[in-house]
Amino acid sequence: MTLEISWTRRALRIPPEVRTELVARLERLSMFFPEMKTKMKIGITRFYDGLVFQSNEGRVKLMVDVRRTRKGVWKYPTHWTLAHEFMHLAQFNSDGIPSGERACDVYTLSRLPPELIDEAPSYLVVSKGTRKIWDHRHAKIAHELAKEALRQRDNGHKRYALWWEDEFEERGENI
Repeated sequence: MTLEISWTRRALRIPPEVRTELVARLERLSMFFPEMKTKMKIGITRFYDGLVFQSNEGRVKLMVDVRRTRKGVWKYPTHWTLAHEFMHLAQFNSDGIPSGERACDVYTLSRLPPELIDEAPSYLVVSKGTRKIWDHRHAKIAHELAKEALRQRDNGHKRYALWWEDEFEERGENI
C-alpha cells in the first residue's frame, strides 16, 4: 500500500533523509493494516512516542517522536510504536476490532511478523526485566500467543488479553 504523506511545518524542519527513513518504516508496516486510510499528515511530538488521530471526515494525523539525540544521531520511533498507532487506525475503520489499548496490543502482535516486533507491547503486562532485554525470542512467543488469544476471542473467550499476559508470563519471561 502506498501512503500519501504530507508533513506539518515542524516535521518539514527535519532533514529530508530523516523523513525518507520514516516514510520507509511507515510503508513497510502499512501492508499489515489494510483497514487504515492511506492519506495522512505526519507531525512531530516530544510528549508521546506516537499518537494518531482520525477525524469524522477520515483525515488522519500521525504524531511521532523523531529527534536528534545528544550524540547527534536521529532517534526514530520503533516499528512497534508505529504499528501500534496504525492498529488504532484499523480500530477506527473496522467493526471487527475492539477498541482499547490492550486490544490494540494483542491485535498488533498478531499481525506483525516477529522481526518487526522490536520492543515489548505498550499496554499488556510484561515485566520490567523482560522489557529491558526484549529480543527476537520474546517477539516470536508474543506473536504466537497473540494469534492464539484471538482464536480464543473468536471462540467466545472475553478475557483474551489477560490470557495473553498469563501465558506470556509463563512462557516468555523465562527465556
